[in-house]
Amino acid sequence: MTGIYKMDKEDLMKYAELYVELFNAEPWNDRWTVATAYKRLENIYNTPHFVGMKYLESGEIKGAIFGNCQQWYLGMHYNLMEMFVVADSQGKGIGASLMMTLETELKLLGVNTIILFTSKDETDVFYKKQGFKELGFMCMMEKGI
Repeated sequence: MTGIYKMDKEDLMKYAELYVELFNAEPWNDRWTVATAYKRLENIYNTPHFVGMKYLESGEIKGAIFGNCQQWYLGMHYNLMEMFVVADSQGKGIGASLMMTLETELKLLGVNTIILFTSKDETDVFYKKQGFKELGFMCMMEKGI
């Protein structure tokens, strides 16, 4: 079984394991545990109007997109919260295929914009290749408390 499918909640643990494997490595070097990754992905999965896709290759999960739709004054937009392709499958067009399939699904739902936050490194290059542009009127900021 190879292709792109809607997500199943039963696969959340597998997504969490892949998430930890990928984001705890270069270039991110995060410090996720399977438990914290599971909670993050479960929280996203349980948001209203969740839309998620998975890429399977020979029945094995190789990539995923997590996000949800929200009303905005200009129409519906999709908050792309997480997207990943396992390291040994990157550069093979899986991410682009996931994005194309997601866009097709979102158009059917009346969504007209995809919004995401990402780091300024290799990942922003991927998204720019997919047609995304930086929003000059927004920034992401942080304050520890």
